[in-house]
Order: sequence, then C-alpha cells, then structure tokens
Amino acid sequence: MPTRVFDDRDLGLVREVLQSGHLSILDGGQLTPRFQKAFAEAHGAKHGVAMNCAMSVLHASVISAGAGAGDEVICDPVCVFGAMATMYANAIPVFVDVNPVTWNMDPDAIEARITERTKALIVTHVCGLPAEIDRIVEVAHRHGIVVIEDCAHALLTRYKGKCVGTWGDIGSFSFQASKQMGLGDGGMALTDNDELAGKLNLHAGAPTFMSVAYGMHYNYRMSEPVAAIGIAQLERLPGYIEGLRRAAAMLDAAVADCEFIDLQRGPAEAEHSFHLWGATFHGERIGLPRDDFARVLEEEQVGIGMGYTNMPAYRHPLIAERLGAGRGCPLDCPLYEGTGNQYPDGLCPKVEALFPNIILGYPFQPDDAVAAQADRLRRAVERLA
Repeated sequence: MPTRVFDDRDLGLVREVLQSGHLSILDGGQLTPRFQKAFAEAHGAKHGVAMNCAMSVLHASVISAGAGAGDEVICDPVCVFGAMATMYANAIPVFVDVNPVTWNMDPDAIEARITERTKALIVTHVCGLPAEIDRIVEVAHRHGIVVIEDCAHALLTRYKGKCVGTWGDIGSFSFQASKQMGLGDGGMALTDNDELAGKLNLHAGAPTFMSVAYGMHYNYRMSEPVAAIGIAQLERLPGYIEGLRRAAAMLDAAVADCEFIDLQRGPAEAEHSFHLWGATFHGERIGLPRDDFARVLEEEQVGIGMGYTNMPAYRHPLIAERLGAGRGCPLDCPLYEGTGNQYPDGLCPKVEALFPNIILGYPFQPDDAVAAQADRLRRAVERLA
C-alpha cells in the first residue's frame, strides 16, 4: 500500500485558491462547489454538502432528520459517533445489536427497537464493510424513519453494485487524517433528496445571513484549501482503496489456516474497502485463552491490537455516566419520561461478547511494512496453533 501522495497536483489547486483571494465559499470560492460535485458524482449521488468534519455531518444529519429533545435515534453499538451526534441534537440514542461476524447492525433486530419517538436510524459500515443496507432501509422506511449512513470507513465502497452512502437518505463521509482520503480533517454529506440537501446546507454555509439568525444553524463549512486538496485526493482514492485491499489480502493469508480466527466479512455483494482490517478471536474452539493470544501478539511485536475500545457505545462515560448537556439532558430529559437506566448490561449481548475478541489492524502502510506485519502475525498464530 503506498503512503498518501501529496504532490504538484495538490499544490497547484491550493495555489489556485490563494491566487483567487477567496479562501471561503462565502466570499466566492469555487473549489468547494467543485469538490462537492466531484465527490457526489464519484458515488452516484445528486447532492454533495461539504463540512469541516464528519461529526458535523452526522450532527447536521440528525437535525435535518427532525430529531430533537424527547426523540429517539437508532444507532449501532460498535462505534460511538452516531450516539454522540444524536446527543448533540438532544435526542436519545437507542442501540441495536450486531451480526457477530460482520460487526454491522443486525437488520432483524431493528423493528423491536422502533417506537413512536423514533425519528432516524444511523448505521455504520464498520471498518469499511457494508452493512446489509438494503434490508435496513426497507425496515426504516416502512416506519417513516430517516436513514443516515455513517460511511467514515467506507469511501467508494459498494454493496450490490451501488455505493454505500446512497442507499439511505443521507450518507456521511470522513476525511480525517487517518481515513482512506485523509485531508487533515473534513466531511461530506451525500443525498438525493432536495429538501434534505437544503437543510444540510444551512449548517454548511453560515449560521446567519446578512448578520440575521433565521434558525439554530451551525457553522460547519469547509474551507477552500481543504476542498482543493480534496479534489486532488479524490482522483487518487480508487488507487488507495486498491492498495488497502492488497494489504488486507496479506493479513488474510497470514491467518488463512488458523482455526481460532474468523475474518470480518459479509456477503459476496458487500465489497470491503478496509479502512481497518478486522477479525474475531475464537480461542474457545481449541481451549486457547484470550490473554495468551494477546501476549504472543505483543511478544512477536505484531502491531495489531485486540478489543478496540473494549466497550460498546453505551458503556462510554458520556452515556454510562449520563453526562451530555447537563441538568439531565438529554438522557433524563423531562420530555423523555419513565425510562430509568435504558442502557443496562446485556442490552446488546452479541456486541458485548464480541468486543474483547475484536482483532484490528491498520492497512494504510507501505506494502513492505504490511508484508512484515503479516509475517509477524503468521509467526504468532503458528506458535499457538
């Protein structure tokens, strides 16, 4: 996998911004509209709305879905960001368990979590592996629920031939430095819905117009220099993803004959883009303790971790300690009565069992570095087989 390339193409576009004298779309900058259009076209979407980061996109998406105080948003419990965006909007995250092989939201578990308060659903395509988004959208839309896809790990990633981020109502993409298209930071919303595009744009422009506040709009716009680099990096994105898949194949081969490791994979029509390489430890099959495997990984200096955060989203201090906006909001909001502790142990038993056994690698490294890491992983596995 080549390292990220920043060269004369990027410099030329940044120079174009500086020479124009327009560093913001607000004063006539043209690079942000160009980037929005190019990114949307690359994914087969009608509208692209650029923002300063993906958390801003998720927050603006929750607001645009109409969720607020006393409302619920369904989230998956592996990544906490959907729940955070929900709480930013003073709404309540409701968690749905996962498929323990794919680590993605289980479509069969959604309907039981829907109530009259449910306004939106945020589904993460974890590590770059598409969720069963067709089934998820069908359930949500049958109940009039807006679907927000968190594609932070899944740029240019297809499910059944169609890019994720375009199956639901809004797709959210991340350009944070570690992501497949790292711009330092930045985010993009995609939608085919004209009304939702208009609502998202209210948060991607300016919170006031001619110094008049017309609503509770946030100031999440992307700067022109970031958009300029985004245009150049988007041209390289297919090559980056090809390299990530090549790197993942090396790590796959290292555990190919291992009976106590299962790869994080979905159905054949789910094309993995490998922001992260994932697998699940199943030492119980051969009587191998998890701690022994973790110790050997460390001894062999594999550089691959276990456990991710070691906690589902609802055990993060923000939620477990009921922090949020203070004075009980949003989790103990007076508009949301009688819930008590809605996040007990055992809430999502599959994800709770999964977390200690998650194995994660970061494939965005030069080919020779990944090959060396794969050799170390192979040695670790052979010691324990």
